Amino acid sequence: MKKISAIAILALLAFTACKNGEKSSDDQMATDSTDIEQVTTDTPIGDTSRNALDWPGVYSDTLPCGDCPGLLFDIQLNDNNTYALSLKYLEKEETANKYTGTFTWDDSGNVITLDANGDHKKLKVQEHSLKMLDKFGNPEQGDQSDYIIKKID
Repeated sequence: MKKISAIAILALLAFTACKNGEKSSDDQMATDSTDIEQVTTDTPIGDTSRNALDWPGVYSDTLPCGDCPGLLFDIQLNDNNTYALSLKYLEKEETANKYTGTFTWDDSGNVITLDANGDHKKLKVQEHSLKMLDKFGNPEQGDQSDYIIKKID
């Protein structure tokens, strides 16, 4: 009987010793998750106008004007976040007013804001077009199709 008890105790010790050397899947997962390096980025994750569209180029259209037949709006957006803007009030000005400067992207990666030279205008970048927004980033009042500036180049 002592022989069976001794064998049982030795078997139990051997089994316990082997068990301590193994890590449970929960322990392994906890260890693995601490090895993961957290990566942060200023660029939005997923498709945005900034990273998914061919937005650099020239855009042109005539926008509504309260006291004239229209505002001829021409803008060239460059991939280095610079722009060249030309504005001409039809039947009010002989020549266009020209501005150059830089623009910034909003956090969503879909709206650009021109610098002070461009009067901080906000434009939503869309497929083959820009949409004029108000100074708060909301759609302009009126028929929205009137505020679409088409890409021509």
